[in-house]
Amino acid sequence: MWGRKSMNDTGMEKNCYVESIIYRISERMKEMIAEGVIADSRRILIYGLDVYSFAIRTVLENAGFQIDGYISDDRDLLVEHTRRAKAAKARYFNSSRDMIGMFSIEEKLHPLDERILIICASKECPVNMIESLGYRDGTHFFQVFDWEKDEFADAMCGRQRITLKEIQGLAKDMLYMADRFCRQRGIRYWVCGGTLLGTVRHKGFIPWDDDVDIFMPWEDYKRFVGEFRPDGYYSVVSPDYVDRRDYHLLFSKIIDHRTVVREDSAIIRKIRPVSIDIFPLIGLPGEESDRISYFKRYQEMERMIWEDFYANDGDLDVFNKWYPSQKEFLERYDFDESAYVGVLATAYAEKDCTTKAVYQSTIRMPFEDIEVNVPAGYKEYLDNLYGKDWMIVPEEDKRGLPHSLEAYWI
Repeated sequence: MWGRKSMNDTGMEKNCYVESIIYRISERMKEMIAEGVIADSRRILIYGLDVYSFAIRTVLENAGFQIDGYISDDRDLLVEHTRRAKAAKARYFNSSRDMIGMFSIEEKLHPLDERILIICASKECPVNMIESLGYRDGTHFFQVFDWEKDEFADAMCGRQRITLKEIQGLAKDMLYMADRFCRQRGIRYWVCGGTLLGTVRHKGFIPWDDDVDIFMPWEDYKRFVGEFRPDGYYSVVSPDYVDRRDYHLLFSKIIDHRTVVREDSAIIRKIRPVSIDIFPLIGLPGEESDRISYFKRYQEMERMIWEDFYANDGDLDVFNKWYPSQKEFLERYDFDESAYVGVLATAYAEKDCTTKAVYQSTIRMPFEDIEVNVPAGYKEYLDNLYGKDWMIVPEEDKRGLPHSLEAYWI
């Protein structure tokens, strides 16, 4: 599967994949329902207080089952989640009658109750503790996701791991290609995010960073994605031209086909080549309150997308369904006619917004051994994202790779 280059119906190579852990959990649970393991006669308990245990609850509720509660051997976590639940009850509910209880293992599993069914999808589970109370694996206790089985690791066995320095070199090469293409075609672009910070502060990569970010005004972005066809090992992946079950991001990437990367998040795994990110830079409302509202309405839509994802048992097709609505936000305000501009769907939220004056002119700055486009008003942008002390290099214990990824040559 990894490293495969098959054509989709646009003629572009399909080489980005998303694995929905929630979908795989839901498929196993549907098998257990069909086998009669999960049944109304059982007292269903979910081990854990994490995204996987909460996903199990959603899958069960979608199938019409009620659960008896969550159990955990982490007493601090139990206290924290119980406190949150009580706070939510006090603010939003008249009664706690319909709230799901959270209990220690001893509270719920002692004495032995043959009707109990314990379901677990967490990475770590105290199997020995549960079995010591008389509950048998495969009878009372089921793990619905096998964290020991790693198809990606099996596929990469014997392949050479790509170092951080090599990832930076590959990303710099793709940045150079994009820069040259944009300058030849008159397409506006600027480095952004950590790449802009690295350019100004380090004259290249932030030493511990592993990616490159650039952005372009929406119309330039569309031109770039439609026209950029580099030779050799590279291509562009864009949400406009792929099935979003394979690529659910709102921005585009330039990718290097000689490589493969696995990037893990809590509920999905992204398989893709080494890449650089290309963000659309869009116009925003003129009034501050309207801008804040615009970002918050987009964030609410993202919340609804993930809610839909859970409601459909981790089916990645929800990203196809929602993309037209996401795109409406990108197209609402014209970049060149707007006094304020920014980027949606980043971790910075409304901080990712500046006056358009930031981009009135472009300067060239060194980035490693090449040069890149930097907005002349970069200080306003970096102040917004990182605070006014962004020129101070953080202490070593404050540094860290922004992504959880592993990369290989293929």
